[in-house]
This record gives sequence, structure tokens and C-alpha cells, in this order.
Amino acid sequence: MKQILKSVCVCITTLILAVNAEALACSCIIDFQAIKSLDDTKDYPFVALVKITSETANPPSGSTPFRDATLGFKIIEKFKGKDIRGLIEYDIQSSCDMGIEVGDEWLLFATERGGKLSIGACNRNVRYRDKDGLRDWHFKRGIQELEDLRKLYGRAEKRNRDGVDKQYYPDGKLEIETTYHEGLKNGIRTIYYRNGKIFGKQMFVNDSLQGKSEWFFPSGQLYDQKFYRKNILINVSRVYHDTTVTDRMKQFLVRDFYKTEDSLRKTYGRIQVWLEALYDYNGKIVSSKEYSRWGVIRQENFYHFQNSAYTSVFYHDNGQVHTVNHFKDNAIPTGHYQEYDPEGNPTKSWDYDANGRQINIYIPK
Repeated sequence: MKQILKSVCVCITTLILAVNAEALACSCIIDFQAIKSLDDTKDYPFVALVKITSETANPPSGSTPFRDATLGFKIIEKFKGKDIRGLIEYDIQSSCDMGIEVGDEWLLFATERGGKLSIGACNRNVRYRDKDGLRDWHFKRGIQELEDLRKLYGRAEKRNRDGVDKQYYPDGKLEIETTYHEGLKNGIRTIYYRNGKIFGKQMFVNDSLQGKSEWFFPSGQLYDQKFYRKNILINVSRVYHDTTVTDRMKQFLVRDFYKTEDSLRKTYGRIQVWLEALYDYNGKIVSSKEYSRWGVIRQENFYHFQNSAYTSVFYHDNGQVHTVNHFKDNAIPTGHYQEYDPEGNPTKSWDYDANGRQINIYIPK
């Protein structure tokens, strides 16, 4: 399948408080599909998993406010291109900075810019392992792309022996334990942070997720809980607010939002659901909700799959309904739109015609 790629990187320069300093805002509009064919890599003359050995900022250029760097690396596994030891990294020390650090392992998809191989924030480049050895097993960022490339280039993964397979961080600490039977994941897989606390626990049956899956913050607090049937989401999925408060966050929050540390501790100390979604037995989403850190509902969606429609409800901070809006074809407004004030009284309203245009508008004076 030919990859559909939309990538736009926008850097905006503004002046703040009349000071001659540039604040850079980076925005990437990306629709990267999974790598399934060689055509998906045609725009990248160099594709490889590398370990970063150096990052040297280059002198500013008079033609642009953005700086670049010479990135040095050692190739771990190459898929495309020549054996090189470095390239240009664009837009460092700005909001478009990719956050690359020496010791990281990155999967680089380099393009040509000004006749030189280069990378930037709005391409496929993705961190595979950070400098401390942590990999993103939760969302498989970097891991999935590497698996896709190995499959595409015919580099078969080794068959795992039956029993418990263990992988370790570079410093020798346990990273992951996976149970295999007949070469497939069967049983519990446990991933650990470097501090020894559990990162995630999943249950597999013949390589498919089955039953409860849980992921945790580095503090040990539950991050999310989901249920699967043969790799599809079912039942209720929940994501939780993080209760971790650093010293820097504490100073900021007490100064601007809370009167005392006690009130901050009371709010952040509670384990509160942030996002909640209900799925039917076949994996179709039925409804979703978002809650504030204080446990007040913010938004609720109800999905109607017969006509690809859904109803969206937003709430005031006091829990009263704020707006009710209906959509068809997953995006087009339809039916009646209604707003309410914080006391529950109806205010603005209108209808939508078949083309999603507002009609019968009522806005009270």
C-alpha cells in the first residue's frame, strides 16, 4: 500500500515583551502510515538505527534564525544508504529541537537538503532507546518502526525458546520478562523501569493481547488500564492523571493555582481518572469521557456506528452541561446545536442543514 504522507513543519518567530529574542513554535501536521513497502522509504536516501556519539552546534547562519548541528553516530543496523558517521540536524535549540542526546539510539530517516543528508522534527525520525536504555514499550514508538523495517527487508526475527525470556538494560538491570510457548508470547509479559518499578504488565495468548493490560508511571502509580480480546480493545479503558509533583512544579502551582501546599497535596494526591472509553465485545467504541484532575467531567462523546455519527457533550466547571452537538460522517455537524449557561438554562442554539451549514440561529440578547 502506498504510504500517504502529509508533513508540514512550521516555525513561527515572535517578539516577547519587546525583547530582541525569538520564541519559536514548532508545529508538525503528520499522517505517517505504517511502513509496509519499499515505496514508503523512497523519500529517504539513508535509513538506519544509530547510536548518537556527538552533537555539535554549528555557527548561526545569517540567512535564517534557526541553528543546525552536526550529528555524529555509530550505525547499529542499516537498511538503506551508505556507511556514514554523521549528518546535519536542523532547528536545534528551538521548539523544533528533536531532543536528541548523546547516548540515545535513534531510527533515522534522512532526507537531502542543500545537497546534504539531514534530519528534522517533521519526518519519520524516532527515538528507539534513550541514553539510559529505556524503550517505549507502552506505545512502541521506535520499536514498531524497527520491526516493520526488519520485516520489509527480510531480516527475520529469531524464534524465541519456550520459557521466560529476559532482556536487560545496558547497565545489567532487568528490563523485560516475556513468557513464550511454541515460539509465541503466551502468558504474562512484565516490563520494568530502571529503578526496578513495574513499567507495564500484559497478558498474551498466541502473540495476541488477552485480558487486562496495565501501565504505570515511574512513581509506581497506575497510568492506564485496558482490556483486550484477541488484540482488540473491549470493556472499559481508563487513563489516569499523574500525581507526581516535582519541586519546580510545586512552586509554580502553589504560586499560581493553589493557596497552600496542603490544598495542592489534596488535589494531586488523589488517583483520578482522566480519560475513559467504553468498547463493545467487537472492539467498537461506545462512549468516551474526559475528567478534570478534580474529578469533574469535561467532555463526553456517544458514538453511533450505523451512520458514522456521534454526539459530543461539553460541561461547565460546575458539572452542568455546556454544549450539545451532533456530527455525521465522523466530522460534519448535523441536527440541533444547543448551549446552556452554568445554571442549566438554554442560551444559544441553531440547526444544521444537510451540508453542515448553520440555519435557524437563535442568540439571545
